[in-house]
Amino acid sequence: MNNLHVRQINEAIQSFVDATSESILFERIGTTAITLTGATDGELFLYNKNSLKKVFSSNKKVTLHKKDATKLFSTETSSINTITQKTLRGEQFAKMQDEVQSVIHVPLLYKEKMKPLGFILLYFVNDKRRLTAEEEDMLTLYSHTAALALTKAQLQEQSQRALEIRDRFISIASHELRTPLTAIHGYIQLLHKRTKGQETIEAGWINELFIESTRMTQLVKELLDVNRIKQGQFAFVFSEVPLLEVVTRAIKRHKLTDTTHPFEFQSQLSHQEIKVVGDFDKLIEMVTGLLGNAVKFSKPGEKITVTIKDSSKLVTLIVKDKGRGISKSDLNAIFNGFYKPEQASHIEGMGAGLLLARHIVDNHRGKLQIRSKENKGTTVTVTLPIIHN
Repeated sequence: MNNLHVRQINEAIQSFVDATSESILFERIGTTAITLTGATDGELFLYNKNSLKKVFSSNKKVTLHKKDATKLFSTETSSINTITQKTLRGEQFAKMQDEVQSVIHVPLLYKEKMKPLGFILLYFVNDKRRLTAEEEDMLTLYSHTAALALTKAQLQEQSQRALEIRDRFISIASHELRTPLTAIHGYIQLLHKRTKGQETIEAGWINELFIESTRMTQLVKELLDVNRIKQGQFAFVFSEVPLLEVVTRAIKRHKLTDTTHPFEFQSQLSHQEIKVVGDFDKLIEMVTGLLGNAVKFSKPGEKITVTIKDSSKLVTLIVKDKGRGISKSDLNAIFNGFYKPEQASHIEGMGAGLLLARHIVDNHRGKLQIRSKENKGTTVTVTLPIIHN
């Protein structure tokens, strides 16, 4: 195989990677094969459960009818071969020009002893083409490359369909759960207020119901929020927001459902009325989510430290725990929706908290950074721009 062919195949690989759709990939596979062999025209056929589909043709006048292709090439045909004009006429190809003297059939497979994914047909007008051994080796390598690109595209499409089905199910399930859950949680809240402070068995049951219904309500809300983010419908209502109030409310809200972790809150603000442009409820949700993560990955009784301070232009929120920490390999994936480290798969929650938190911070023109070491703890730092009056 000469250097020109090697360079052309390398360029083809890059073009396959850069293809933004299946139709573009099909066209590039077909046109590159034409260029490599000097064929007049070419077509690409793919198998789908033993049925045949034509996905690319460079010339509608010089073409092979799908029925005729099915007759000539079975799913077991796995070697490159040349078909002469005499064979073409014998098979009664539809719309085939008389000038076509030969056709090269290139099956697409990237593993030995496997059925081809499809094949390329290369048409030669006024040329009884026969491949040299070097050209056949080149086309074999090219067919493996093209088959691999097709397989990757098929897997990506299947993965995308699976993700769309998952997201649609989550959206429908979340909306259906929200209405009855709101009613249940509302009645439990009333019971919890009436029995608060009582030391009876029933009061203990109601307190447990309150904690679990609050957690369930938050899980459903996270599902809906993630779905809104993906659909671009996660709306914000901005105003001037005192961040100290946001943090104190979030801590107070979190203490309603968690009594196993002490919180140490340190305000190092130069003055108490420091404000940011933000969505009050979304910022509380962000802080509550960070506190929830700190609690989940810490042992009962371990202290969670929350610090808020300011500089000339920024206000900084720091949430620090001494829990199990996050490994380096997981740090790059923790902002993916529904991601949970393998060693934390037993921990409650869906792994959507950090995705929501970062989305909220990003939309407030801020930054969210995480530093963590396994078995040493995690520090989450959020910086937001200050309003200067």
